[in-house]
Amino acid sequence: MNNISLFEAARLLLHYDNYGILIHRRPDGDAIGSAEGLRLILSALGKKAAILSTDELPSYLRFVPGAGTEKMPEGQKTFVAVDVAESSLLGTFKPLLEGKILLKLDHHCTGEDFARFNYTDETAAAAGEIIYELAGMTETLNKDIAAALYVAIASDTGWFRYSNTTCRTLEIAAELYKAGIDAAFLNSRLFESKELKTVQATAVGVEHTLFLHEGQAAFLCFTAEMQEQGGFSEENLAELSSALREIESVELTAVLKQSRENPEKFKLSTRSKSFFDCSVLCGCFEGGGHLRASGGTVYALSPEEALGKVVAKTEELWN
Repeated sequence: MNNISLFEAARLLLHYDNYGILIHRRPDGDAIGSAEGLRLILSALGKKAAILSTDELPSYLRFVPGAGTEKMPEGQKTFVAVDVAESSLLGTFKPLLEGKILLKLDHHCTGEDFARFNYTDETAAAAGEIIYELAGMTETLNKDIAAALYVAIASDTGWFRYSNTTCRTLEIAAELYKAGIDAAFLNSRLFESKELKTVQATAVGVEHTLFLHEGQAAFLCFTAEMQEQGGFSEENLAELSSALREIESVELTAVLKQSRENPEKFKLSTRSKSFFDCSVLCGCFEGGGHLRASGGTVYALSPEEALGKVVAKTEELWN
């Protein structure tokens, strides 16, 4: 595995003609926006490119113009992974593409170099910032690319509210505005359009949340039974961690979602505001990610046991 500069990555992309752009399971705004931005850059350079995803896109991102994805790699493609911290996040593609991924472009502080060539910029607020730099190097930035990259960067910075937002982030956002994006439309679709079921799931979640440390730590296990009773999809539960973090007293949110297919498997999603390192907590549960937003997986015989494991580990790490 080789670590290369972004300039070398740009030169590498010029050598091939048919690309498969890989994104992580349960794609978010940064994954989709960055991948679509790269797809459009490659298209502008005369290359063929398609976004490959193992999972369906969440409904709130289906407005992205080219966000339709292929389910399986078809034909001879050169594979590039975008916003994928580690190969396990490729889902069912991982065994199919072992040793076949040319380039990884990422910004996470935890992860692995699983491609032949790897570029990671931990100072970037989103993978979209890296793709923006590639657009500059290849002189391809246009309105459509800018819109896709705005989706990526605005999503991963929480509408430029999170601590990962830097001066550079805002400078890039200004350049995207200059490229002619309709920011009002994009902001509305990203942050002001929620399904009723998503709002209802948040209400149910708040009712079942355990608050510790004088309300600074919020823990929730959204069981399979709760999901079935409310008719909630996995997408409806995606914003629970962020929603609970909006409570004034809360520093840390840790949300477990029980798998319907495997009741002993719980997806962990964490968010924090100022001092708690989410990546360390999730690193104890087969995961990782960002300082203020990370994920992992907990295995337990019951929801009570799963929640107890997360609470106990949090107690060890608190302060």
